[in-house]
Amino acid sequence: REGKGGLVEDDNKQKSSKEQSGQTATHIFMNAVLQVAMTIAFVFNVKHETFPKPGDVSDPPGLGEPGGPTVTEPESVIPFKRYPPGFDVVGAKPDGSVSDRLNERILEFQYKYFVELATYVYLGFALQYSFLRKFGYSTLSFGLLQATVAAQWGILWMQFIDRFHCEYLLAGINYGTGDVLCEENLPADSISGTFNQIQERQGCTCKLWTEIAANKSMSSELPHQAHHALLTIGKMDFEDTIIMTYPAMMEGLLATVPVQITYGMLLGKVGPTQLMLCAIMCVTSYGINYWICIYMLGAYDHVGGSCVIHIFGAFFGMGCSLMASQKGSAENPDNAPRYNADVLCIVGVILNWMTFPSFNAYFAPAGAQEAVVVNTYLALFSSCIASMVFSSLYSGQFKLDPADVQRTSIAGGVAISSVVSIFALPWQAMLIGFIGGGACSTSHHYLRRFLEKKLLITDTVGAVSLHAVPAMVAWAAGVIAVTPLDTTFMGKWSGLAYSSSQQKTMPYDLELDLIFQHNEGNGDTAIYQAYMMPVTICVALATGLATGLVARKIKGPSVARTFSDSIFWKVPEDFQNTEDMGGGADANAQTTVNV
Repeated sequence: REGKGGLVEDDNKQKSSKEQSGQTATHIFMNAVLQVAMTIAFVFNVKHETFPKPGDVSDPPGLGEPGGPTVTEPESVIPFKRYPPGFDVVGAKPDGSVSDRLNERILEFQYKYFVELATYVYLGFALQYSFLRKFGYSTLSFGLLQATVAAQWGILWMQFIDRFHCEYLLAGINYGTGDVLCEENLPADSISGTFNQIQERQGCTCKLWTEIAANKSMSSELPHQAHHALLTIGKMDFEDTIIMTYPAMMEGLLATVPVQITYGMLLGKVGPTQLMLCAIMCVTSYGINYWICIYMLGAYDHVGGSCVIHIFGAFFGMGCSLMASQKGSAENPDNAPRYNADVLCIVGVILNWMTFPSFNAYFAPAGAQEAVVVNTYLALFSSCIASMVFSSLYSGQFKLDPADVQRTSIAGGVAISSVVSIFALPWQAMLIGFIGGGACSTSHHYLRRFLEKKLLITDTVGAVSLHAVPAMVAWAAGVIAVTPLDTTFMGKWSGLAYSSSQQKTMPYDLELDLIFQHNEGNGDTAIYQAYMMPVTICVALATGLATGLVARKIKGPSVARTFSDSIFWKVPEDFQNTEDMGGGADANAQTTVNV
């Protein structure tokens, strides 16, 4: 019933506020049972296509390869630089035949991945963050602005990291024990494949590049050595320049993802200048942490970056938010969603959902790239179900929480973003996705409140719930996945002693010695994977706090004007109407009358 003024009567308003959900406990139980049944069906009926197909035992190492004949050619060594499938990271054999890497299948062309990763970074994140009712201009535009700055700096900085690592390795050779003789090829029976020896041989390759750069005629006289030197250290030529390639652009895009994660925590509370500072410092710190974890520790995080990207971005953002956010800004009434904006946010979530497999699979080994794509999709399927189940349960009324669903739906992609995506069977990927989704939803309802009330860390979009918590699931699953790797997996790339005694290979015929730099088979692979997360958290928090402290010195919006476009933009007339409807009892009453 309606009164003369068009106002809904009080009893109707009370009744509508207690309107029952269309879901009951039975519905939720049925959803969960359906997911369990699907997973069980996958356990007994579904396996990955094995590619490449298992064949005969591969030929012994060729001329110049570890375990092969000792000649004047330098022996090959695993590059410290990562490459996407299709790049010859081993190098052609001196007899002219191509390596196994060149014969591997490529999932798609480089540009396809570039478009999908750019969509993920620039459009997906921007729309996913667009739920704030009066911050739409700034959310989309500031996100694009800082992401473009971060990507450009990332392209440069990550190549600087490669160059710096070569200098570090050279210093170890020149000022070390003096036992490293780069001019002499290591005898085949002396190659042990230890991490220290790998780094010494990488350092010798850096020295070779320096010599050829000083005397470029050597590149035509020693083509095999020159080719291998470029691949090992990530160079495209013998000039002291930075070369733009698709992989270089991809490195810049990946370096931008932690920036976008940090942006989600600072959204609405700081100005664009502060964001630019945070973007530059975040990429810089990301490169330092990447160097420590991947180059120095020898860990592996190339299939999604659970630690070096997701955990780093979330904890860097926590440090920034703690120091740069003004006290009380999160309590601003404008820190709230709007119906239409929430719908647009879900569109962004779907975009990220669609492009997540490409993000995880770009740097995956060629033989396992299809499996990484499939496992990511399966994990996303499960996390979508988990979002509906857990959000309904935690609401107390079996209603869905849009903010919860917007995060949990893609948490599965984060939960599978570690080396576990290479090893996981289909049902295991589904289980990991469901666990990651449940952990994300749980942290959204409980951990986020704890951080805000006890630690004063405000998180506008729930980046900790979406990125940090599911990434910890991925990290733990990855450590478990590589724990069984022992000496039976060691092959020709570990040295001549293992070339004839190898009993196993990793899934899809991948060689332990070509994937992991710690490959002695004594548990070292799992140990250094485990070190990666605590190291990343320490680096991210320290650099995030320092960055936030500096950003705090830059003037940002006042507490009263946070979460509002009007302080930064010329806004249309209907924006002012939105502002009028946003505050006060009179405005609420006027809204009711208009309705």
